[in-house]
Amino acid sequence: MASSRRSGRAEPGPVEAVRAALAPLHADARVVVAFSGGLDSTALLRAAVMAGFAGRVVAVHVDHGLQAGSDDWARRCRREAADLGVAFLTRRLSGAPAPGESTEAWAREARYAAIAELAREAGATVLLTAHHADDQIETFLLRLARGAGLDGLIGIEADARRLGLRLIRPFLGLSRRTIEAWARSQGLQWIDDPSNADESLLRNAIRRRLMPEIDRLLPSLRQRLPATLDSLREARELLREIEHRDLAAVAVQSNEFGLCLSLSGWRMLPAARRPGVLRRWLAMRGARMPSRVSLAEIVRQIGSPREDALVALRHDGWMLRRYRDLVALVPQVGSVSIAPHSAPIRWRGEGRIDCPDLGGALLVEPVEEAGRPGLRAEFLNATDLELRPRAGGERLRLRPGGPHRSLKNLFQEHSVPTWVRPTLPVLWSGGRPIWVPRLGADADCLGTVEARCHLEWISTI
Repeated sequence: MASSRRSGRAEPGPVEAVRAALAPLHADARVVVAFSGGLDSTALLRAAVMAGFAGRVVAVHVDHGLQAGSDDWARRCRREAADLGVAFLTRRLSGAPAPGESTEAWAREARYAAIAELAREAGATVLLTAHHADDQIETFLLRLARGAGLDGLIGIEADARRLGLRLIRPFLGLSRRTIEAWARSQGLQWIDDPSNADESLLRNAIRRRLMPEIDRLLPSLRQRLPATLDSLREARELLREIEHRDLAAVAVQSNEFGLCLSLSGWRMLPAARRPGVLRRWLAMRGARMPSRVSLAEIVRQIGSPREDALVALRHDGWMLRRYRDLVALVPQVGSVSIAPHSAPIRWRGEGRIDCPDLGGALLVEPVEEAGRPGLRAEFLNATDLELRPRAGGERLRLRPGGPHRSLKNLFQEHSVPTWVRPTLPVLWSGGRPIWVPRLGADADCLGTVEARCHLEWISTI
């Protein structure tokens, strides 16, 4: 068993580390090992087999397609898995980073998504990765340099959840030196990724240039960092308890928008606790955590004292919106308004009329219940029937004998959010508006005896 000359304390060996990490699992639990073919993952796969889990392990390899020899790496990994008698699955990534996106960050997120898919194929719910103690300190320094908050500074966790998998890192208490010494003692061979020598990547520069200086000047840092991270995790758990309590106090369940925040309730919280509520809320809706800069901007805009402030913040495929006393998170799908032209339509008795240019479909249901009002079918049979985007100035009478009123006022009275209104077309017949989504039919066009219909607009925007 190797020992750590820095700390003076004996480290466990890789096999013992894997056995201890997997001991709490159910006896027939199936696990996948993220197997790149490098030193660390090769040692992890071999240690898992030697620890007695060969029949429960599936090696999964993700080819990023970023290196010229990546096809050969996949073949070598397949052979290694076959030699060990474990199943092997592989996936080649497609696509590329978005403009301005870090290649490293893109590859990491795409890799985990691919591993999660492969794990589902294998029927596994547990993922092992070969992160070790050196990775932990490098990650801490990286995030410290980037101004990470508490969630970032806690570093890599030994047992966590990600994309529906239980993520276990058995080697997190082992140094890279220990893992390499053990691998050499076992006669293992591994792939050396040339990108690991590229010091233009900050993590590589920290590993190759900064860490030797830290070991020389602060040799106790490796030994003491785990205790510091444990203290940070304790502080984070206490803070999360407060955030969950605050969220429960200001959360509002909306039939239309799901879990929202009460704007007035959120504003009553101490200023220092408002960002935490937003973090918990975003997490519960399945959104990724925003950066500190992004979160500060969300807090600023949502907290604006202007009651008419239009909030439209994009984040991770969602839009944060503010309407009256609600803060809502709605899916960001395509445009937020419909095309600026009308769409002549012809109704021939069908139940659905698709209008892709207007971002939705018109559902038409005959009203057969005696005495129940509906839009008279004669208006739908008109030759000049058409759907138009709002142009301004349209008016509708919603009750018999009542006045014709502007759509703007009617939308306000019916609590239709401002960001939804541009997506709602107006149905015209005989040169007049006869029906508007969320408001209903003009009272002059309703009937209770003759052929009539109920309309509904299904938006795809």
